[in-house]
Amino acid sequence: MDDSKKPAKRAVARKAAPKKSSSHKATKTNESKAAQPVVASPEVGSGIASSATVMPPTDSNSKKSSSSSKRNWLIIGGTIVGIIAVFLLVFGVLIYKYKSDNRVVQVVANIVPYPAEKVNNTWVTYGTYLFEVNSIKHYYQSQSSESGGQQIDFTSEDGKKRLKQLEEQVLTQLQQEAVVRQIAKQQKVTVTEKEVKEQVDQITKSAGGEDKVKEVLKKYYGWDKGDLQKKIRFQLLKQKTSEKLQDDPSMNAQAKAKAEEALKQVQGGGDFAELAKKYSQDSSAANGGDLGFFSKGQMVPEFEKAAFELQPGQISGLVKTKYGYHIIKVTEKKDDQVRASHILIKGVDFDQYVEDQLKQAKVNQYIKP
Repeated sequence: MDDSKKPAKRAVARKAAPKKSSSHKATKTNESKAAQPVVASPEVGSGIASSATVMPPTDSNSKKSSSSSKRNWLIIGGTIVGIIAVFLLVFGVLIYKYKSDNRVVQVVANIVPYPAEKVNNTWVTYGTYLFEVNSIKHYYQSQSSESGGQQIDFTSEDGKKRLKQLEEQVLTQLQQEAVVRQIAKQQKVTVTEKEVKEQVDQITKSAGGEDKVKEVLKKYYGWDKGDLQKKIRFQLLKQKTSEKLQDDPSMNAQAKAKAEEALKQVQGGGDFAELAKKYSQDSSAANGGDLGFFSKGQMVPEFEKAAFELQPGQISGLVKTKYGYHIIKVTEKKDDQVRASHILIKGVDFDQYVEDQLKQAKVNQYIKP
């Protein structure tokens, strides 16, 4: 190789070297700048510059947006609460001031539990009160002279007075029902769906079928089948609660002691009729306890069994029925009938017990008929 040409190549190489170094520095500079998170560089291309214009919101902007969103929700929530408050207020005025019972109020009262009264800790709603009042009104309005019933015009002066009496009776009835539910809860008495269905099926069969029951309920009370089920459920609850209390020895101890005292005097040779007048607690007492003749199926099972097993002149021991304690004396038999007298000492009287509990209850009434 001609050595004269070598310097020229080195010169070319030296010239090229600075250019390479300069480009490398520029690249490093750009990479360094690109690594900075949000600073837009005039040296970078227009695409990157554009990306700087859609940068994510800063913390400050995010907080402002969140605050604005919360404020909007508060406004919406406050507006809704305000509308509900006005709604409740309007219907509260219609119910408590104007005693309105129109269809719209009935629908609202079935949804919103406006209180009609409170018995101890049990609320009675205005919807329940209206249901009972309207059932009674419907019954009287369905009556006619042809059917032997008495129709009442509740728009007349006499009708308005009668309606006021009925409304007061309904409030008392609902207080008693509240007490019954409280006693049932204390006694842990419940009613099953099966028990309700059996009772409803029996009524349906006796009435002549499903369509007949619906027709009668609608005509006389304005009820549907669901309303009947509610009524049956409560009646069963009351019946089962009453039976449980009547079977509770602690609730009948006083009555049993009195019956044992009467039995002791009867067995000691005392005059049965005179002792019946002295001790017995039913209407037969005035007749010396004489019940006259009766056949099977006319008395409660326990009483019937004891009476038909006795011979004329014989006297039973204490016989417990749902009415209390009986002492039975059979006086005559003929064919399939028995004549007997009895001394009845009543056990716990459930209706009276409910009434006594209601007298002790704390009752607040918000509806004034």
